[in-house]
Amino acid sequence: MSSRLMMAAAFGALVLAAGPALAQSAEPTAPAASEGVTVFESTFFAGIQLNSAMDMVERVPGFAFDEGDDVRGLGGTAANVLIDGRRPASKSEPMEDTLRRIPASQVLRLELIRGGAPGIDMQGRSVVVNVVRVPGAGGNTTFAVASGWYQDGRTTPAMRFEGARPLSGDRRFEWSGLIYTFIDDGAGEGPRQRHDDTGALVRDAYSDETAGGRGGTFSLGWQQNLGGGRLALNARLQPETYESALEDAIFTPTPGRLLVHDDFSETDGEVGLNWQRPLGEHWRVEAIGIQRLRGSDFVSDFDNGTDTGEFTEDSTSGESIGRVTLRHTRSPTWSLEAGGEVAFNFLESATTLVDNGVPVMLPFSDVRVEELRGEMFGSSTWRPNGRWSLELGMRAEVSTITQSGDTDLERSFFYPKPRALVTWTPDDRNQFRLRVEREVGQLDFDDFVSSAAFNTGVVTAGNSELEPDKTWVAELAWERSFWDGGSLVVTLAHAEITDASDRVPIYTPTDAFDAPGNIGDGTSDSVEVDLTLPLDRLGLTGARVRAALEWEVSEVIDPTTGERRRISGQDPFDGEISFTQDVPRWNLQWGGNAYLGAFERDFGFDTIETVEVEPWYNLFAEWRYRPNLSIRAELQNLSGRNLIISREVYSGPRDTSAVDFREVRNLNFDPFIYVRIRRTWG
Repeated sequence: MSSRLMMAAAFGALVLAAGPALAQSAEPTAPAASEGVTVFESTFFAGIQLNSAMDMVERVPGFAFDEGDDVRGLGGTAANVLIDGRRPASKSEPMEDTLRRIPASQVLRLELIRGGAPGIDMQGRSVVVNVVRVPGAGGNTTFAVASGWYQDGRTTPAMRFEGARPLSGDRRFEWSGLIYTFIDDGAGEGPRQRHDDTGALVRDAYSDETAGGRGGTFSLGWQQNLGGGRLALNARLQPETYESALEDAIFTPTPGRLLVHDDFSETDGEVGLNWQRPLGEHWRVEAIGIQRLRGSDFVSDFDNGTDTGEFTEDSTSGESIGRVTLRHTRSPTWSLEAGGEVAFNFLESATTLVDNGVPVMLPFSDVRVEELRGEMFGSSTWRPNGRWSLELGMRAEVSTITQSGDTDLERSFFYPKPRALVTWTPDDRNQFRLRVEREVGQLDFDDFVSSAAFNTGVVTAGNSELEPDKTWVAELAWERSFWDGGSLVVTLAHAEITDASDRVPIYTPTDAFDAPGNIGDGTSDSVEVDLTLPLDRLGLTGARVRAALEWEVSEVIDPTTGERRRISGQDPFDGEISFTQDVPRWNLQWGGNAYLGAFERDFGFDTIETVEVEPWYNLFAEWRYRPNLSIRAELQNLSGRNLIISREVYSGPRDTSAVDFREVRNLNFDPFIYVRIRRTWG
């Protein structure tokens, strides 16, 4: 039996063994404050060493934090967490960073909202957590320094300084500054071998790649009452540079070396606002405005002693968003919501490729892409009684995409996106949620532009004919609460996909290139298991196990071979298991995490590339020397994870050509140590 099947069987046995205990367990520790909302007061976290609101969110039973998607617009992209019932006035700042700036001492309670609740902005989610802060909370300041120490002598020092201060009246000022360095754990060293179709070794080399960079994140926030409502303003700036160096020492067929050097720099800036105002007893309006701008430069050079090359890309992009939402709570059991969103996005990119001093013509190398998109939406949430709730909604999206430069093209799209969510709570310990929704993917503007990777020698073309994939999703979730803070959530999902996004060939008069594209209809099915298991009843006081496991299968028709296969880039299994234990008498929290690896396969018209990431294990301990001073140490990547990249390259299209060669790169990344010291005031 495989290790993953054994793991699944072990979890199944654990849940079945706990069955009698579940049936006899007491009422859940966190009582329901209202229909559809389970409240976790600050006392629920007593005896647990917590620094921030993020630490508390991670402790909510039956809830898996999701950062959201970094795509255009706001609808359906936000994290599944609210702060005082609202979105933050930022899209580019990760919600995790925002939550880590809120001290745990300033959190009044957490509200776990399942299946929707009247007057709550569910952000298109089935389950959200609302972090409610202590009213009139005072100021706070945090200073932290940290670094990783690596076996090759490199370090990654970082420093964070952030805080908040109430000012006169109702005003509040917040700031955050982070200066950091990082190492890319996708780079490493190891053998790189190439065999022909008969299995004979045709190229033997050893790869040594190092990569990393540095950057900073600086943000300011301001809140005050204005116009009968509450206004929140935010500004954020993030400059970052990245550099990688690859050296292949070649032994066969002829001794030599390959050098590839990449330089990347990017600056991302954002300003945003969020204004909410009650309109009478039952109405509330929310307005959001965001402006983002980003500029980047990329240069890649290679030299193998015989040939040289250079690829460059210079791009500028921006996004302007305006969104207004009107909510009406007709009664404690029924609410309505309606609104609209307008967004303008653009990307202007120019790429060049030079081979041995001779420019190479790339398709879609000089491109400007613009999108003007509008969306109207409306929904209703109704709870006829304490066991049932129903949410019905409709969004209608219209957009126009204009492309200029190498290609002049304009296309318009209209997509209705209905949604229905039914929640049934037969008793205090069980809940079932059924969601049916039409989802429409968003195009990545970078897919319109050509690119090149010298470490593999692959040139990828842009594609001006891309359309977003359209998917009907049916999802059924069962949540079982047990013991004090334990939960099991099993989610089954089936998706019917139209215009699936994958890989297609792009032909020019002289060559053919791999490119992103639409390949027709497909299906996808998944099973997700989320388990929170407190271990107090098993003799480990203050300990718990958290597991998040997902299995996924899909089927599409390969555009080159006509055969059925998995969607490119889809991981068949994704999993993480963590163990934590709080030891209050020692002011200590310790534990470990296991990230269970990944496996992805991309199907180009003349190449099949497989990326296998081995599991990553770590141990940590955090000691609170004083209530406002903590030291955390981590042993990361204990087993020395390998990244294995395999390529099967054909002499032409895969349906008519033989295999030219098979190449395997096995890159090892060594264990390292991470230490953080954190001091807080207020």
